[in-house]
Amino acid sequence: MAERRQMSAAIAKHICDMPAFRDSQTVMLYMALPQEVHTAAILAESRHQGKRVTVPVVKPCGLVTAALPTGQLQFQTGPFGIPEPAVSTGIISPEDIHCVMVPGIAFDRRGTRLGFGKGYYDRFLCRLPVTTHVCGLAFSLQIVQHVPDLPHDVRMQSLVTEQGVLLCEGTC
Repeated sequence: MAERRQMSAAIAKHICDMPAFRDSQTVMLYMALPQEVHTAAILAESRHQGKRVTVPVVKPCGLVTAALPTGQLQFQTGPFGIPEPAVSTGIISPEDIHCVMVPGIAFDRRGTRLGFGKGYYDRFLCRLPVTTHVCGLAFSLQIVQHVPDLPHDVRMQSLVTEQGVLLCEGTC
């Protein structure tokens, strides 16, 4: 657990140093499950920089992004055991999001992501403008040789691990 916190802190530092993050006004984070890269430090730095922060919320129609209120945050358990804000300041349109951080079970260097198999992220990510930077957050052991992909899968532009930022093959 302590090792996961240390690696998550290193990942947060790499994210916060990325121009795509620094230049963004609205960022989308996920609320981490215990085995995922923790995003609390990225949330704190986003607040410090005055960014608007959104998080995914699972609805029957798919993922929507809820704006987190400033101040004290309270969460409730949503579908699939994922924390969701108990209170939101509204739904943010995908067109208004500049940088998205995505969890996954595994990633490959092409940016292909293995998720939990429900397709929520892929259906959401394909609605983002091409100017939105999409990065996968992972521990280095989650970067594998090959992740099978399907035509509807959306690739990451970069992967961020405790070792640094990896621009995915075929992206600039």
